[in-house]
Amino acid sequence: MANRPPSIMVSSTFYDLRQIRADLTGFIVDGLSYTPLLSELHSFPIDPDADTTENCRQRVEKDADILILVIGGRYGYIDSKTSKSITNLEYLAARSKGIPVFIFVEKNVLALINVWKGNPSADFSSVVDDTRVLAFIDQVRSIDKVWTFEFETAQDIVNTLRIQFGYLMQEGLQWRFKLRTTDDFPIHYLTGESLRQALEKPPYWEYRLFTSSLADQIAACKDIRREYNLELVFGVSENVSADQLLEWFLPRIHELEGIITALTKLVNETAREAFGPDGKPGDAELIAFATRKIGQAYREAIEWALRVRRATVDEALLDVKQELSQFSADVIHKIEKLGPEITTKLDDALASLKPGDHPVVQIKFEITLPNADQFSQALKKAQSVIARRRSSN
Repeated sequence: MANRPPSIMVSSTFYDLRQIRADLTGFIVDGLSYTPLLSELHSFPIDPDADTTENCRQRVEKDADILILVIGGRYGYIDSKTSKSITNLEYLAARSKGIPVFIFVEKNVLALINVWKGNPSADFSSVVDDTRVLAFIDQVRSIDKVWTFEFETAQDIVNTLRIQFGYLMQEGLQWRFKLRTTDDFPIHYLTGESLRQALEKPPYWEYRLFTSSLADQIAACKDIRREYNLELVFGVSENVSADQLLEWFLPRIHELEGIITALTKLVNETAREAFGPDGKPGDAELIAFATRKIGQAYREAIEWALRVRRATVDEALLDVKQELSQFSADVIHKIEKLGPEITTKLDDALASLKPGDHPVVQIKFEITLPNADQFSQALKKAQSVIARRRSSN
């Protein structure tokens, strides 16, 4: 990534906060020498093929390093597709991207929140043009748990940002130091929350690193998972005749058995070893290795099912193929549930933890073939059909 000044997106309604936006632009350019992203500026990048809402959302997703959200008394332009304001969508895009979000709410608007919550049908038109402004603020504060600052003037915002950007700079310097001095595991394998857990090592980081890293591995397979869900069939198809039934599906069974054996060892042995003995720190490198390999097994289990689905088989074997393609379903499901199950067990262990104790999370990975009977019945039926064919010839 090329070195460049940070790009700061200012999100707010325009007409009522025009001067605030102008003052913030001056602060960003003259006070910081950063790049401002405001829709009224000629430098604001646009996609000529996208509408206003999409252009603003794209700027957050593609260009913004920091979002400054300023909320006044107007809800603003409402996107017809989502029924949300543009500022609401920009906020959601920033949260999804994971960039720092600094939120400022006009003081007289913020003062109405508790009154509105107690009597939402009252008339607040003297302060806000739409009570969805108040609902949005409440969501940010009460549901999303994002810190908000109140303001009366642009200078209030600028003064706060000077301090907060200083804290952000210090945090960045600390991360830079850790990244340059940490050599006990391959950090290039980890990103986002997984990298933070591995570097900061907060209490019980081993389990949280495992779950976040595994979530990253699963997310990397989202397209092929969707292909699996939609039962889409792409690629080269294998032609399987009635005479080739056993010599084709037995190797498939052995392939899946290999995936299951590897997964069982990775979860039941490697992960446990990586978490470390009770009360002792775990092995970040081994945790990263285990989750990468579990992610590889997850992808291979999906690809295994897709390969079976792609096969062109004799009509008598259609039910056999269908049941066989379901054999990896439990593998896929168990891997997807593994992270949330560990998180739940950790939370339960912490809730009952006594002073001085160390939480222990017991995990056991077992795979079942829930449709084994259906497969056996389909196989017997196919063999019976094939046998009748041969006897009639």
